[in-house]
Amino acid sequence: MPMTKLPRNPDYDEACDICDHWQLNDWQPVLDIITARHEIAVSGTSQNFYGTNPVFELMLSARAGEQNTYIVKILAPNWHSQFQSEYLSLKWLNEHELGVRVPKLIDSGEIDNWKYLIIEKLEGVMLSSVIDTLTLENKVEIAQALGRFSARLHRLDGAGVEEMRLDWPEFIRLQSRNCYEKRKKQQVPEVLLADLTSYLERHISRLDSHLKSDSNHLIHTDLHPGNLLVTSDAGHYRLAGIFDFGDALVCPDPLFEFASPALLFAQGDPRIFHAFLDGYGYRGERDTSLQQHMMVLSLLRHTGDLNYLLHHVPHCVDETHWQALESKFFPL
Repeated sequence: MPMTKLPRNPDYDEACDICDHWQLNDWQPVLDIITARHEIAVSGTSQNFYGTNPVFELMLSARAGEQNTYIVKILAPNWHSQFQSEYLSLKWLNEHELGVRVPKLIDSGEIDNWKYLIIEKLEGVMLSSVIDTLTLENKVEIAQALGRFSARLHRLDGAGVEEMRLDWPEFIRLQSRNCYEKRKKQQVPEVLLADLTSYLERHISRLDSHLKSDSNHLIHTDLHPGNLLVTSDAGHYRLAGIFDFGDALVCPDPLFEFASPALLFAQGDPRIFHAFLDGYGYRGERDTSLQQHMMVLSLLRHTGDLNYLLHHVPHCVDETHWQALESKFFPL
């Protein structure tokens, strides 16, 4: 059996260095163990450089005239929680019809305390790779389909993935307490940091309606164009697949799902965000209260770089007040 160079308990910096810099040849002994262990006949291997975790494509030896491909995703011990979220999500969702495909979980395992997932490769290209070529009408159609997917996902009983359920009041409390220091480390501008605590104190009551709710929704949390697959018919694209459930969680507030489509898909265009809400079947008021609700959730979010969003969402980088950012982050 091939020997690996994987450290069993790397610190954060060592794990990041391996994930960021190891090339296919470095990972090949690990992949050889995985393919032998699961009796996968492979005709070719390639490395996928998208995302933060090492991801590889295994081209399977042709069967019945077809060429299939598996994805292998490897996660360092430092991110075992992401493995758990994706493993549990896919295992459960593979039993349900969501209108849009999610990857089939083939198998999983562990090597030197590093976890791995073997999943099917879905058809399509990432929306992020073609989004700049799409018409507004096509983006609106995809946003509606994404809203429909989200609604079907949230209607499933989250008790099916009970292990992923957050203690929501405790989560909100801890994230509130740590929010300032976290955003300071992300180099959010001082003028915004100065008003951060005050803004949260003024608007955190927007979350009260869900704090004691018994409902549980599986939330993907990261429905941005880099995690959405589309297929083309004569240049017209449709939503075909959704992947990367590594940051998924179960919580009572479905609006936690809305932020990524607004911030990273709508990109300041209210027509796209309204299309997502229409597809979702959202019945609440589409006003400042909704924007403030999503802003608070975004500030308290456990993942994501807020400074990146300020530079990425149009016309936000020079704003000096959170209130002014509400309508730009979440266009209505």
